[in-house]
Amino acid sequence: MSTERLRTVDLCDDLRRAIITGRLRPGALLVEAEVSARYGVSKSPAREALKVLQQEGLVDVIPRRGYVVTPITVKQIKDLFDLRLILERETAAAAARNSTEDDIALLRRLSGNLYVPGDPDSYARFLTENRSFHLAVAQVSRNERLTAVLARLLDDLERLFHLGLDVRDRSETLVREHLEIVDAIVARDSQRAGAVMVAQIENARQMVLEAVMSGSLVAQVG
Repeated sequence: MSTERLRTVDLCDDLRRAIITGRLRPGALLVEAEVSARYGVSKSPAREALKVLQQEGLVDVIPRRGYVVTPITVKQIKDLFDLRLILERETAAAAARNSTEDDIALLRRLSGNLYVPGDPDSYARFLTENRSFHLAVAQVSRNERLTAVLARLLDDLERLFHLGLDVRDRSETLVREHLEIVDAIVARDSQRAGAVMVAQIENARQMVLEAVMSGSLVAQVG
């Protein structure tokens, strides 16, 4: 791989991570020349990296100005969380029917990670383990296609999750919710497992809505 191509990939990864974690907020303007100067690269890697991010839906083109980090809309939040409800109600219910002792041990290990309010690094660690927990539940459902769809959906939700964790300290509450899901799976109670998962997802949706509305980060239309 050429040096310029490596620079493009590295720059794209850094900008993507900055957008997802909230270091670059919705509405932030990215000008090609400024990006190249800030990262010490030529305009070509900056231009290519911004094009990739546009294809991924993380930035939009503003004619004669540059690129802007895409806004978060109420509809986007609704659509993503509605889909998550459909998928994870079923994964939790199926996990309660199919779990083994080894599955339960893994879910318990993934249930106890906390985050520190105001600490972005702890948010990243928490969200990595949170993703692992929810995918582990999906894998216990024994539905590989459903698990793959959920993995992509959780990737799409990551930027919203980072914003949501800033609202208030729900760290211990989230751990408790995870353990309640595990308890329902252990009890082979499919109905309760699905209901507890739905309640957790609705709480997460509310947390995200509070974050983006209070921070004026959400576009009302679309």
